[in-house]
Amino acid sequence: MASGIGFKGTNRCFPFWEDYQQCYFSSKDKTHSDCSPAREDYLECLHHFKEIARVRAIQTVERQNYAKNKANGTDHKIISLTGEKGS
Repeated sequence: MASGIGFKGTNRCFPFWEDYQQCYFSSKDKTHSDCSPAREDYLECLHHFKEIARVRAIQTVERQNYAKNKANGTDHKIISLTGEKGS
């Protein structure tokens, strides 16, 4: 990562990068294993892997509840925050 300052100002993940970089250079361990939490925070900020996994898990449970309630004859609608119609 360069300076962290782009056309529209500071990158949203730059503070996480600074934390990771500070830990990395101050680490006494050659493997830098003590910096793995800071690294995970930075990568989560960039890619949202954990957030996406959680949303998918919630959607799976929601679909299961919808199918179960549809089979029982009760009304249950899937609510989508993205504007898509639930099935």
